[in-house]
Amino acid sequence: MAEIIKGGQFLVEDGKTDETFIPEEFTQEHKLIAKTAQDFMEKEILPYDNEIEKKNLDLLKKLLKKSAEYGFTGAEISEKYGGMGIDKRTSMILAEKFSIQSSFAITWGVQVGIGSLPIVYFGNEEQKKKYLPKIAKAELIGAYALTEPCCGSDAMNIKTKAILDGDYWIINGQKIFITNGGIADFYIVFARAYINGEDKGITAFIVERDREGFSIGNEYHKMGMIGSSTVPLFFDNVKVPKENQLYEIGKGHRIAFGILNIGRYKLGASTIGSSKYILSLGVKYSKERTAFGKSISEFELIREKFAKIVSYIYVGESASYRIAGYMDKFIPSDIEPSLAIERIGEYAIEHSIIKVFGSEVLDFTVDEILQTYGGYGYIEDYPAARAYRDSRINRIWEGTNEINRQVITGMLLRKALKGELPLIPIALKFANEVISYVPEMPNYGFLSREKFAIDIFKKIFLMVSALAVQKYGENIRDAQIISSSIADIVSHIFLAESGYLRALKLLNMGDEKRANECANLLEFYIYHAIRDIEDKAIKVLSSLYSGDEQRMYISTLRKLIRWYEFPNYSKVVNEIAKKVIQNNGYYLSAI
Repeated sequence: MAEIIKGGQFLVEDGKTDETFIPEEFTQEHKLIAKTAQDFMEKEILPYDNEIEKKNLDLLKKLLKKSAEYGFTGAEISEKYGGMGIDKRTSMILAEKFSIQSSFAITWGVQVGIGSLPIVYFGNEEQKKKYLPKIAKAELIGAYALTEPCCGSDAMNIKTKAILDGDYWIINGQKIFITNGGIADFYIVFARAYINGEDKGITAFIVERDREGFSIGNEYHKMGMIGSSTVPLFFDNVKVPKENQLYEIGKGHRIAFGILNIGRYKLGASTIGSSKYILSLGVKYSKERTAFGKSISEFELIREKFAKIVSYIYVGESASYRIAGYMDKFIPSDIEPSLAIERIGEYAIEHSIIKVFGSEVLDFTVDEILQTYGGYGYIEDYPAARAYRDSRINRIWEGTNEINRQVITGMLLRKALKGELPLIPIALKFANEVISYVPEMPNYGFLSREKFAIDIFKKIFLMVSALAVQKYGENIRDAQIISSSIADIVSHIFLAESGYLRALKLLNMGDEKRANECANLLEFYIYHAIRDIEDKAIKVLSSLYSGDEQRMYISTLRKLIRWYEFPNYSKVVNEIAKKVIQNNGYYLSAI
């Protein structure tokens, strides 16, 4: 097997086109599954859209069973247990396609994700045989119970207790915000395990709905995704057989964090899919709506919204399938499941990047599309209002975006300190040379300016991270404004490089027209990224220095980007928007 590409490696080595999967390389099987999923959503789910939003939970369960007929609820379960055993690229495709009805999408997403994957990856053979075939058929619906009143992202401090008493674990405590909780047949429950009074650490359990002492609270009245079930759970001396302990005592955190990584990359794909869908609705509306004697799609400020959204979707899509390609390449289908979860965790940095970016792109998209609808966007009879409400939760679950930004920087620091990435020597070397460094753009040929911009982004990262680590060391985790700003610079690098590699690979494949379309979107993304990177770098430098030192480093920063010649903004906007309007939305989807 080829050498594994490490998480975060893109910061110290240029990505290679031959190692990078792009959406244009989807197989016929990928495309067939994508079409089947899209047809299913349009024909079987969207006709019930209004009824779903009335929180008709019986209908929700019926539709989940309908999706099982297509194999979708067993998508990530091995064929051995009645599933499809799909690859990570297909997992992201399904997340995209199901995203067009948010309440159903999250119901299905929990069933195929956090509600079943703990058993897929960590269950013993008896547990897999008992639960997975029925999960695949939607005969059993699962839910994931981690969050508590005291603890959201701070999962290691949960208070729910499980005390070993003979052949049973006795569970007491409370869980909140449990998606699918009102319709589930079983729950993956995390609790602190006690044996003979000693705290053995967080442990996971499979708790069935009919256990005595277990009760379900009322449905929450939510801001968005109101058609899905979300409830609190209560455990009052609930007896759980020892055989329902999932994985090892005290190793529940490994399950929680491993499954979170999966949830993050799937959420990234899902939110990019939602952005595509909402954009298409907004574009169609703009073509029909007239003001001052012409279609509002002809107004530059409307076109600017579309151009920004499409450029963000492009790099988000490119980054998502790049990381899916890495996982499929380096995690063989026959690998032992608990080892597979470790391999998935190798890309925790990239998973957090696409989770944060995808959710924030969707928030930007729904906001701008609501604005495109004008007053009608504020009316619930039109789709923009619900999209606006549904979007907001994505920046909160699977770890808040604030937490995920800390994950990006924290994981990089950990990898650097363990010697897994040579970040520290490279960063310190450049920090010592940066004052005298003069940027000179090489001739890379295709996309020379954009490639050199990415090179410079990496140098800015090396400079500010080295200076921050010199001052704070490992305590940089506590300097959250600095670490969050560095995380955003890191994210721009991965996203921009993913967009660059996709365009370059298309050119190498002989598709010059599509490569140039990609190049146009990348150029527009970098236009915005370079200004945001400057802003984030100044945040770091102004937090580290004052007086002459601050002026020196900020002057050095500006020297690094002064060479960049901004493209004709209005021209690029209109070029991109013209294609968006002609195609009724995002025009580079390969599925």
